Amino acid sequence: MKTLFGPLALLISLSALNAQGFSVTPYGPSCGPTASGVVEPVGSTWRFAFTVTGGVPKAYVLNFVGVAPQAIPIEFGFPCLLLTDIAFAQVHELDHAGSYTWSHAVPGGFAGHAFVQFAEFRFTSEGQFLVRTTNGLHMAPR
Repeated sequence: MKTLFGPLALLISLSALNAQGFSVTPYGPSCGPTASGVVEPVGSTWRFAFTVTGGVPKAYVLNFVGVAPQAIPIEFGFPCLLLTDIAFAQVHELDHAGSYTWSHAVPGGFAGHAFVQFAEFRFTSEGQFLVRTTNGLHMAPR
């Protein structure tokens, strides 16, 4: 019985943390598009939506998710900052308005911090590689 109560207590405490929700706070500068985000309850779980706006229509963006903030200067046509370490990344295409929203359920039991940033990248007609980064977003339990 003792071994059953340990995991049960852990699940209850993780559920209690998830039940309190998450906040999303912008941080750092943008050298181009802007990032925003929300985390909302959906049934018994939470769903995040991180949005990039103000990008070049039909350009591509990398979205980075990390576990720690940082400020590393990068310059590919624009002086920008990489504001998070990179634990996960995906490539997406911006729509005709230069926007994209990445939305997903928060993994069950997640109670940590996440740092999110987008980086728009494209080649000019002259072949120059350009990168513009958004501000960062810090998702934290309340």
